[in-house]
Amino acid sequence: MKNSLAISSLIIGAFIFPQCKSGLVTMSNSCYDFINQGQAQNKSGNYTAALDDFNKVLQKCDAYDAKEKGYAGKAAALNGLQQYSDALDAAKKGLAINRTSLDNLFEKANAEIGLGNYSDARTDLNVISQLTGKNRNIPQRATLYSKMAEIDTRQQHYDQALQDMQQAIAMDGSNLKFYMQVGDIHVAAGNYTAAIGSYAEAIAKGKNDAEAWKAKTTTIIKLYQSKYNATDAGVLARKISAADRQNLCSNISLAKQAGLQDMGIDLVQASICK
Repeated sequence: MKNSLAISSLIIGAFIFPQCKSGLVTMSNSCYDFINQGQAQNKSGNYTAALDDFNKVLQKCDAYDAKEKGYAGKAAALNGLQQYSDALDAAKKGLAINRTSLDNLFEKANAEIGLGNYSDARTDLNVISQLTGKNRNIPQRATLYSKMAEIDTRQQHYDQALQDMQQAIAMDGSNLKFYMQVGDIHVAAGNYTAAIGSYAEAIAKGKNDAEAWKAKTTTIIKLYQSKYNATDAGVLARKISAADRQNLCSNISLAKQAGLQDMGIDLVQASICK
């Protein structure tokens, strides 16, 4: 879910249409600082700390805009902690303040995906799409296609998921996480060769980090396990061809240079790359 919450940060700041209410409308500077701090914690994956920050916002800040963002931030933190029912409840409370809050709609959709309520999640994403139809923030709209692809992947609609990602990449080809997501879809569909190509493309375009190399190397191992019908590293070591061995070991070496630390891959390396 970390990848999904990072995407959600792109939603923040979009145009919304607030409902008219009596009472405080504009938050204080201290509440603004608390919200920024919580959002930074969510973006860094420090969800427990973020949850604490946003609970403080909701306890101490009375302005409607603060509470709206407080519930959205709390929902994002809870989604990060995979506490989807509580995240859904928080997002709904935010939407009770402003039914067109994009942040809360987005976190509500994330929670529904986590709970397997794919139809409701798709409805929320469609609402966001309608609300931002005239928004020129193209990368923001591309994230909606990536979330649609996530839903389609979970429902095993892999062809549709790939079409969604084609739309996302066409809108924002600079988002390297999209190429990783395409690779993940191919892995879910059992198409390891295509997945390896997608991860390699992400790396070539600049995502030369441990995350990308782990995805690529793990998928290469899955490909050879399937090819040689050998899930055990020792058995695979006896069956694998010299060319495939060289390819696997070369990629493991490059992955380690990129900072990858993984006990499973270490075991494969020790068994095959002697």
